[in-house]
Amino acid sequence: MSADKPFKEESLRTKIFIITAIVLLFLVSFGVITAGYFFGIIGLFKLLGVHYDSFAALSWFIAGYIVFGAVGELLTNIMRIFMRKANKWSDKQINAGFLFLSFLVSLTIISTLDNMMHTIEIEAVTRVIVSIVLALVDYIMDAKLESKQEDK
Repeated sequence: MSADKPFKEESLRTKIFIITAIVLLFLVSFGVITAGYFFGIIGLFKLLGVHYDSFAALSWFIAGYIVFGAVGELLTNIMRIFMRKANKWSDKQINAGFLFLSFLVSLTIISTLDNMMHTIEIEAVTRVIVSIVLALVDYIMDAKLESKQEDK
């Protein structure tokens, strides 16, 4: 799909490919969560101090993070665009700000969900560690996306 062409104008084959890719991403993520539960990755949760009542509670927590994370991702990207448009910060400062803001958004979402849901409990240290990891993953994935766009 070219950057100049809207989705409406894509060929039927391309539309089907895009929709199939999105559906596969959701199915794979659900499969990884399910496999993690059944094959013991959840044991890592016990080591980190995550306690949950049921698999459904864990699934709702993850679904909530995905929903709130989409909003948080939108806000962090808007902030980065504003920082770039202001021309007051260097690229290193913008990247550091994006990383820090991603960390704060992840920590806020995880803490809010932990407080809202009484069926899951996450220790404070675990929330910070997970937020750091998620912010780093977000930064790395975004850096890869930007480098691919610059290559074009």
